Parts: sequence; C-alpha cells; structure tokens
Amino acid sequence: MLKGLIIQASHTEALEAALTASGLPWRKVPGGSGKAISKASGSLGKPKELLCLVETDAEEKAALEQGFFCIGYLNPELSGQKLSGCRILLEGFEEIDREFLEQVHTRALGLPVTIAETARLRIREMTLSDLPELNRICRENGLPEIGEEEAKAYIRYMYGLYQCGMWVVLEKESGRIIGRAGFGIADYLPEAELDLGYLIDTPYRRQGYGEEACRAALDYGRDWLELPEISAYAEAENTASCHLLEKLGFRREQEFFCKEQKMYRYRKDFGY
Repeated sequence: MLKGLIIQASHTEALEAALTASGLPWRKVPGGSGKAISKASGSLGKPKELLCLVETDAEEKAALEQGFFCIGYLNPELSGQKLSGCRILLEGFEEIDREFLEQVHTRALGLPVTIAETARLRIREMTLSDLPELNRICRENGLPEIGEEEAKAYIRYMYGLYQCGMWVVLEKESGRIIGRAGFGIADYLPEAELDLGYLIDTPYRRQGYGEEACRAALDYGRDWLELPEISAYAEAENTASCHLLEKLGFRREQEFFCKEQKMYRYRKDFGY
C-alpha cells in the first residue's frame, strides 16, 4: 500500500492540494539532494512504500539508489531529461490524484491493478502466473499464445505507461480465469487505433459474461481514461459479437476485407 509521496519537482501546487485533500502524506524536498529524500521519507515509510516524484536525471539516480520507485515530471523549462528509470512520466498534475498514484505504486510492486468488479466478475491486470490458463484459452480459440517476455513488456509498458490494455476476467465465485476483456491496438486498417476486445472461454459463453465484462471495460475507458470514443472490430459472420457491440451502443461505420475475411468497424462515442 502506498504510504506517501516525496516531491522533488516544481509547479506541483495542484498536486499538493489534491494529496492533502485525499489524506495521502507528502513531503517536498530540495532538488538534487539525495540526503533530503532519505530524511523526508523517514516519517512516511520505507522507500518501497513510497513514490518519489523527480524532474532531473540526477534526482532520479539518487532516489533509485536508495530504493525508491520514481515517477518523472517532464518540466518544459528543463532540457535533456531522460528519466528512463521512472515508472511513468507526467506532463502536468491537474488530473493526478491519490487513486492514480496508488495504481502506479501497485504496478511498481509487481502486483496487478484491479480494474473493475461487477456482480459476477473481477477484472484485473494480467500477471505471469496467469499465462498457462490464458494460453490454454488462446490455443482453444485459435489465437497466438503469449510468451513470458512478451507478457513482461506488456505489463510494464501497456499497463504501466498507458494505464490500459487487455485485462484478465475472473469469475468471482470460483476465482477461475474465464477470459479477457479490455482495449488493444487494432491495425486492420492503415491507421491503427484503440479498440474494445473480449474473449470468453467456451464453457462460460451465452451467460452474459461477455456483456458484463465489456460494460465494465467501457465504464473504465469513459471514467478513468476519459476516452472521447472507442472503436471495435468484428468479423461479419460473427453475428453474436456484432449483436453485442450494437447492444453496447456501438454503431457500424465501415465494412472492409482483411485477409479475404469480411469485417465490420464499429465506433462508440462517449458523449464528452
């Protein structure tokens, strides 16, 4: 659990106000001072229980050497920043709050973030221990398996940097993985775009799980990611998926062929 934030960056007034309002402890220390970071953290917790916000490579280096997880601020007044060891890079702080920082910290610990819970489902980020079951579902549905190195990169960059991706869907009562749902990158057409996707294991189909998972993913996309719109693709012969997308409020906008397969492109506007 995140216990606090050490701040070594400028222009953080909005962030400081948000943290104070939410009750998350924070300390602001002089830039470039590794000793100041260590001293400030003493009253908050151990390094791995905290995040350290930095804006220079020197500050990042000092914090990492002491065992802190770093997040970086891309200060436009500074040049040559790399901040390559940071868990995420921020361009401003207007929409950064405690919940966002807790998710960053959870991922830094190597733990999956729970995206949503519905009446019957829990939707969370993938872990390496999920691979055997996920790959069984992929094999049985004619999809490529996920390699361990591919999964590690996906967890670090897709979840860590973009805060989204394809997530694991678990049945709450049994705890079993029953599929995936979330957002991926569709590259069927010349311009790639973010799209909604889902896959439910065969024994759990025709029970409303796909709709339940997709509605939860769409709520997350609207409320957390603040997406103005989202696309979805379906094979024309997959009438069940086409019907579900229309039920979810998508409208068909395009018909095309991909590898001699007739496809439909759908779009949903979130109404911002």
